[in-house]
Amino acid sequence: MQNDCVKPGPLSLLRLSSLVAVALILSGCTTSAPVAMTAPQSNLSRASAVQMAQRTAEAAGGNVFMVAPTGSMKPTLDENSVVAVERVFFAQLRQGDIVIYRSAAGQPIVHRLRAQVQNNWQVLGDNNSAVDREMVTPANLLGRVCAIFYTSPGSQGTAPAALAQR
Repeated sequence: MQNDCVKPGPLSLLRLSSLVAVALILSGCTTSAPVAMTAPQSNLSRASAVQMAQRTAEAAGGNVFMVAPTGSMKPTLDENSVVAVERVFFAQLRQGDIVIYRSAAGQPIVHRLRAQVQNNWQVLGDNNSAVDREMVTPANLLGRVCAIFYTSPGSQGTAPAALAQR
């Protein structure tokens, strides 16, 4: 019985990977341009995004927040973003997670975990140069962002807003 399968050698793998790389570059899947300072957008209405986020948050035992127009989490989040937040044990948090916590003033803040300091977390907006004055603690943690829904500009919604503050 003859085996018609041919194992690719190193040269044919190199040719194949080169062709794939060229195809990706020509199709626009890669870029050397700097990251834009605007969050992604979609054609999804704010109302649809909130409904989808609510279903996601319900499944995760969490809440839904709309991002306030502060710019501190750009390009990841902006005022056209709706986030679903899951309940999470404080010990499950990891560096790089995006969380929502309640500030001393009572405002929900959405920022990224930067570093653990003793038993708390420093947080920093993606577009900020300095960490927040307040730290995330077990007492002020509202949850971890588990889904982001991008909407079309100018959409309105009714979910509470989480500040991505500067």
